[in-house]
Amino acid sequence: MSAPRNPAVAAPLLGLEIMRFVCAVSVLIWHHQHFYVVGAAHVGYVPSQQPGFDWLKPFYLHGWLGVQAFWALSGFIFFWKYAQPVSQGRVRAGRFAWLRFSRLYPLHLVTLLAVLPLIAWYRAQTGQDYVYQHNDASHFLRQLLLASDWDGRSEWSFNGPIWSISIEVLAYAVFFTLSKLGWVRPWQIAAVIGATGVVYALKLTPHPLVLCLFFFYLGGLTHAAWRRMAKLGGTHQASAWWGVALALLGGTALVAAGRLPPMFYVALLAPLAMLVLLRLVRTHSATWQARLTLLGHTTYGSYLLHFPLQLLVANLSGAQPERLPLQHPAWLLGYLVLTFALAAASHRWIEAPAQEALRAWGERRLFRSRA
Repeated sequence: MSAPRNPAVAAPLLGLEIMRFVCAVSVLIWHHQHFYVVGAAHVGYVPSQQPGFDWLKPFYLHGWLGVQAFWALSGFIFFWKYAQPVSQGRVRAGRFAWLRFSRLYPLHLVTLLAVLPLIAWYRAQTGQDYVYQHNDASHFLRQLLLASDWDGRSEWSFNGPIWSISIEVLAYAVFFTLSKLGWVRPWQIAAVIGATGVVYALKLTPHPLVLCLFFFYLGGLTHAAWRRMAKLGGTHQASAWWGVALALLGGTALVAAGRLPPMFYVALLAPLAMLVLLRLVRTHSATWQARLTLLGHTTYGSYLLHFPLQLLVANLSGAQPERLPLQHPAWLLGYLVLTFALAAASHRWIEAPAQEALRAWGERRLFRSRA
């Protein structure tokens, strides 16, 4: 969800913009349950009674897995954009960190500050906090540093969805370090996937960084497969695509039959979906390129803006979810449309200008004499 943008050369990756958008929708629908929360308790939430459940059942029941798919997307794009430049010394640590900071921090700071009065308002009405309960000075400091979940304790606070971004920041550091050491070959990427997969399977640690690195490097391996498939001859390439299609159909059949856990399905689906979308979504139309790119631009904003919006609604309803038409399809549609509209405005008026200003300042003051 925090993938770097490079409009001059990003046209081949347009399919990933669609996947990013679908992942964002997945998380938003999963968090639709927040509208039913009073304090920290869900009141009257029944997934099967939610709008569009028959069509959106995977999102209502497993939408949280959109985060893992986001991590895989980030891995693909980071290996596409940064792996070779970092390993060759063309992008140094300071510049890499500043590029990430300028992309992630401005909206994070805005939304963190925005929830403060909303939390105070809700607390004044109910004597409780809404959804996320660890809203104290210590957690606020960690939020300011984009380090809210570095300790791995999952004490979600303030604008809670930032937790996965804070974990991804740690993954960036691991990625940069390993890339600097030259660990960018497919077998090395596969080794990281294998190591993190074993740690996760054996439950050696509950720290979410393990799963983040697994999916991040799974995205990196998908990037390597994509490049390799592009070099295959016609017959071999056709065989490879038949293999992708059969794996996708087989995995879908297994999960539908209850024989494949959703987490494993996402580990299968994310790489295959990336490959298929990269293959199918191609356009020379500047208009369609702009539209698809806009979808991708809204994902980070939607991720950070939807909880402040929910908290505002909770306050306006007097912390009484029964007063809201939560089971009406128009409510869900309005929630999604408003969130993505705010995200589009945020990208245009906050994220892009702040990123441009910070990067220009960095070039003038921090990196003028550096490679």
